[in-house]
Amino acid sequence: MAKENLPISSSLEDYLEAISEIIEEGEHAHTKEIAVKLGVSMPSVTNALQALAARNLITYRSHTPVRLTEDGAARAAIIRRRHQALRRFFVNLLKVDAAAADEAACQIEHVIKEPITSRMTALIEAVEEREDCAGLRRYLADAMPEIFPAGAPELISLDKLPASRKGELVYVSENLRGIKKFADMGLVPGAVLQYEGTAPFGDLIRIKLMNTQLSLRTADARFFWVKVLD
Repeated sequence: MAKENLPISSSLEDYLEAISEIIEEGEHAHTKEIAVKLGVSMPSVTNALQALAARNLITYRSHTPVRLTEDGAARAAIIRRRHQALRRFFVNLLKVDAAAADEAACQIEHVIKEPITSRMTALIEAVEEREDCAGLRRYLADAMPEIFPAGAPELISLDKLPASRKGELVYVSENLRGIKKFADMGLVPGAVLQYEGTAPFGDLIRIKLMNTQLSLRTADARFFWVKVLD
């Protein structure tokens, strides 16, 4: 297999992105700078740089700065463009704080590809700049911060509720099949549930709702989001 056709993992993409950013900031990327930026050990950096060099994305020799090849620079630019598009979407449209936006972008940028990136960028620019989107901008500024505001308790899916712990049902995904049936059973936001254990047969869990025991498929329980109560 030719060097340029060797696959690149999400971890190696992180290294490529970091190298590009370091070079942009200071013209040179040394292994120690890469280790500090990514919070990894020197041996990990060495292994990653060898893998990138094997793919002809960087030039790497001991005791000399790391340099991007033409292919590496092009690949890094694509990765950074994806990151910035995602970050802008999270910060400017979803009103997520910058640190959380960067963390989410780092996780998602490895799976999102073109043409989604370009279409997302076009959407962001339209919402930010078009006069006929002024009302939408005002709505987003008011509405987004109210959805799971900063400081809100962390939510977990019902199937992850610890044994014998109680949780308050906060949110039910609209993708749940038969959502009205579950609502009729009392599984609505505000209900207090207690995990009772696993049913003897099948992929079922038992929960207690007030004085009633209910059995749910694990696959359905994943659509219910609760906050654990003290």
